Amino acid sequence: MKKIFFIVLIALTTMSFLSIEDNQTILIQSIETIECKYRQCNAIARSTEKRCKHCVSDSSDYQCYQHKPN
Repeated sequence: MKKIFFIVLIALTTMSFLSIEDNQTILIQSIETIECKYRQCNAIARSTEKRCKHCVSDSSDYQCYQHKPN
């Protein structure tokens, strides 16, 4: 009886950890997706080598105010 109890306890514990990992993956994906009125800036940051997360201010723009060439 004790063996069955421990097996069920371990199975439930393992399943609860799997759902936490799935939630973290969904959270990371939602953070990376940015909703802008027109579009996201297409510039790449020199420091991180990742795409800028700012939004452009006009429909004809492709880069945000920080990355726009003068």
